[in-house]
Amino acid sequence: MAGRMMPGGMTSSRVLMVLVVVMSMMSSRFVEAVIPLKYNYYAMSCPQAESIIRAKMTEIFNTADPLQPDVGPNVAPDLLRLHFHDCFVQGCDASVLLAGAGTEMTAAPNARLEGFGFVDEIKTALEAACPGVVSCADLLAFAARDAVWLTAPLANKALADYAVPAGRRDGLTSPANLAVRNLPTPTMSVDQLTANFRRQKLTRTDMVVLSGAHTIGDTACHHIDNRLYTFKSKNKVDPSLPPAFVIQLKAICTSPGLQLITVDMDQVTPLTFDRQFYSNLQAKKSVLSSDQVLFKDTRTRPTVNRLARSTSVFIREFAKAMVKMGNIGTLRGTAGQVRTDCKFVNAP
Repeated sequence: MAGRMMPGGMTSSRVLMVLVVVMSMMSSRFVEAVIPLKYNYYAMSCPQAESIIRAKMTEIFNTADPLQPDVGPNVAPDLLRLHFHDCFVQGCDASVLLAGAGTEMTAAPNARLEGFGFVDEIKTALEAACPGVVSCADLLAFAARDAVWLTAPLANKALADYAVPAGRRDGLTSPANLAVRNLPTPTMSVDQLTANFRRQKLTRTDMVVLSGAHTIGDTACHHIDNRLYTFKSKNKVDPSLPPAFVIQLKAICTSPGLQLITVDMDQVTPLTFDRQFYSNLQAKKSVLSSDQVLFKDTRTRPTVNRLARSTSVFIREFAKAMVKMGNIGTLRGTAGQVRTDCKFVNAP
């Protein structure tokens, strides 16, 4: 039976439907507002959760594969990057891990994301101990912390072992177009980067601090073509790069357009989570132009100089910024689900 006509031309059934949708949206926002992430969230439901993740991360990190050099240590930058790329698209909901056509992992900015197999290994261990309890979103947050801890200098291990609040739930959708829209690119200016981070409620200082994640890991050579081969100068090279550094980079990235060859973003201590990234900026030896602008711009240079003076200060501030980033758009309470396989939404 059709609903009764209301003023304005809407039927009573249509009004009821709209009210249900609005109340649902308000309820979701209310749940997020009153159920904050908590430290020691799994103390009762899965007390060994963090130790399982730490043990698996350490095992993978220390595993050498003669057929794939450095595949073990790569777990650190890989999972740190996965957490970042997840949080900037729909919030920290593990949507970046969902497989299938048109998902975030298929988007161009995520073309070189790695570590999905490592996530599966860790999730398998968690499910064996505590079935259906630990979300994939929390897994990524804990693993990102462990990535910092594993690669931090011995003197800074305690600072790198920062507490991570949990209680995130996993998302049900993963649109590739949102990854394209929200993830920063390797050629952005400070203004563009600031605007990009501001959309996630992160400050310019947060942006400079979180960029320090580039002290470990690598990037595809084609991302630095704009500095070595296509710069608008007579020799096509960015004149701000020291000549010896250009030779060093071109020995790795031997021609433009290389997508399968990678270059360490920190050419000095590529597997150590330290202040060297910022020292490289001071020496104009950053690989990515979007990193080098942090020193070139007078608004961000003071933060670069401050972080370059002390690994302890850098790690302490990085930990705070990571916890802040880990709160972006989280699903809590009964929103979303706890996926038993991080690649797929649970079957109905």
